[in-house]
Amino acid sequence: MNCTDNIQTKFRELEEAMQGCLPKVDKDMIIELLNELKEDDYPGWNLQIKLKEGFNENNFRETILRDMDVVPGFHQREKYGGHAAIEHRVNFKTLVYLSTLDDVEFIMGSRSGPGRSSIGPRMERDEHDKIYGPEGGGKA
Repeated sequence: MNCTDNIQTKFRELEEAMQGCLPKVDKDMIIELLNELKEDDYPGWNLQIKLKEGFNENNFRETILRDMDVVPGFHQREKYGGHAAIEHRVNFKTLVYLSTLDDVEFIMGSRSGPGRSSIGPRMERDEHDKIYGPEGGGKA
């Protein structure tokens, strides 16, 4: 096995581990978080959490407030459904916790913190299309 074969094998193993451990988390976010964790054990992130249809906003808010000590912001769009925004420090334990919540469908985010500004909600039309396909039905 040459060195590039080894890289491809390790990357496939990483993809399988990400899918197995954190199936609700954006894979690009996981890779970016891995890089951030080399320098900061608990970096700040702006998390965008796609919530399942019919989620209970009050229950979700109270759960996040109780367990993470932060109040999520909610964004509702009739055409694209709802999602929550949470500004918080993140590590893999945080992502595992959020992934276990029944109302959570998908998690993505962007790095925040000193010298960085949020780019705002990222879960817009193109993200919806990635998750549901351009027709808005089942998974793409």
